[in-house]
Amino acid sequence: MNRLRKIFTITAVALAAACLVLTSCAERTCTVTLLATNDTHGAVFPYGYDGDSSVHTSLASVCAYADSLRTVLGDGHVAMVDCGDHLQGDNAVYYFNYVDSTGEDHLLSRIFNFMDYSAVVVGNHDLEAGHPVYDRIARELDVPYLAANAVSVSDGTAYFDRYAVIERDGLRIAVIGFTNPNVKSWISPDKYEGLDFVPVDSLAAGLVQQVRRHERPDVVILAVHCGLGQAGVPSIENNALYLASTVPGIDAVIASHDHRRTAVKVLGADGDSVCVVEAGSKAAAVSRLDISVVKKGGRPVSVNISPSVADMGGVRPSGRYMEEFSEDYSTVLEFSNRIIGYLDRPLDLSYREDGKSEYLSLIHYVQLSCPGVDVSFTAPLVSEGRMESGPIRFNDLFTLYRFENLLYVVRMTGDEIRSYLEEAYDKRITRTDYLYNYETAGGLVYTVNPSGAKGARVNIVSLWDGTPFDGTAQYRVAMTSYRASGAGGLLAAAGLDRDMMSERIVEIYPEIRVMLCDFIENQGHIDPLRISSMKKTGSWRFVR
Repeated sequence: MNRLRKIFTITAVALAAACLVLTSCAERTCTVTLLATNDTHGAVFPYGYDGDSSVHTSLASVCAYADSLRTVLGDGHVAMVDCGDHLQGDNAVYYFNYVDSTGEDHLLSRIFNFMDYSAVVVGNHDLEAGHPVYDRIARELDVPYLAANAVSVSDGTAYFDRYAVIERDGLRIAVIGFTNPNVKSWISPDKYEGLDFVPVDSLAAGLVQQVRRHERPDVVILAVHCGLGQAGVPSIENNALYLASTVPGIDAVIASHDHRRTAVKVLGADGDSVCVVEAGSKAAAVSRLDISVVKKGGRPVSVNISPSVADMGGVRPSGRYMEEFSEDYSTVLEFSNRIIGYLDRPLDLSYREDGKSEYLSLIHYVQLSCPGVDVSFTAPLVSEGRMESGPIRFNDLFTLYRFENLLYVVRMTGDEIRSYLEEAYDKRITRTDYLYNYETAGGLVYTVNPSGAKGARVNIVSLWDGTPFDGTAQYRVAMTSYRASGAGGLLAAAGLDRDMMSERIVEIYPEIRVMLCDFIENQGHIDPLRISSMKKTGSWRFVR
């Protein structure tokens, strides 16, 4: 009897072992669809705040699209990540960044958690919101907030999370996140106090190797808040294609930052194809990676990824999303529509190439009103538009001034000012740069000869009050924090690099949009023509 029991036991064990061997040898195909948003810039609601009932693309449509995929494919087959720049660009994020900053969780934290994102990358505009905002987001998110190359100055360790491991349908997908290392060229140092930013291409390969070794992922994806760039050309700012072609051990790169759309495969460092995707901006589309991995014995034997971009233009906003965040929209709508003053006559916002405009004169006047400021620099932020006379609402400030720039006052010589303007007008005349780099000067009387030689086009006659302009004299110049950080290359053209700026900055004022708001509220009524005609704003024009 005991002998029969032993035989039965041995047979059972053998059968179990055989089943285990057969199971381990069996092939299984695992499938996951990874969706990625990028550069949403606060596009969280499908409606504006000015009474227009038209529907815009937003995360409400992305939510509906993701929900539909989860219904069709199953929750265990869909994952989502965001690739940065979500905390700037819209009234809603502005309100929860700076106005309602002590209440319940930030709106963006709640949205990412509600939509079941698996990881979120830090963008340069997210850092622009300052420590109180992005540190809050990091605390409130249920998932990792990624920026492996943002390191603490004190000890060199990563300030944010470096990567996330997403588990779906038997797959382990490692997403390594990087912010844009060129961020110090655009925002003021107080916004990233205690942080430094390591170039992505110097860090990526080693981190991929480390993640491969410690996490044993089936798929590795780089989620970079960097633009596409070129496959064979390294770049501190736009290097997604370069990373895809040079970093071993990766399967895909999710790009962002430059607001382009692409879905391509390039030849990777290992000789296999690497997917690169990017989905524009403002939630108008999402990146999609359809991942299919054949596993045998628990290990991948083949990995196939299909990249695409899904347009959200025809996707209706999610009902459950709108129900969840309807009170937030109502709050932001009420805040946006409070009257802060009155416009006595229409204000033309159109870009004027050959002379001063009422729109920029208003910005100059506000900046020149700061104590001790001699000269003001500003550039057009919109190319066309018109604000009608009547009430000015807080919402209109986002039309007048799109960005959360601080106002810096910088000490410059007359010759440096002239060189700065020469570079700005070369960009304008040759149309070789973005509109927001076409700086003009307030507080000066000058002319520009567009047909003149580069470097010899600008003739500064005097200060606005007739005082002769002196190339060797020191002037206090108002400019944006973006410009004072070296963006656009205008300060470099004047011989001022970033390291010199700490000695040149003499004052830092609040955000220019806030200063505009205070000015309008204090004045009550704004007459654009009267302000533009004031000598204080100076004058400039093209001459032949």
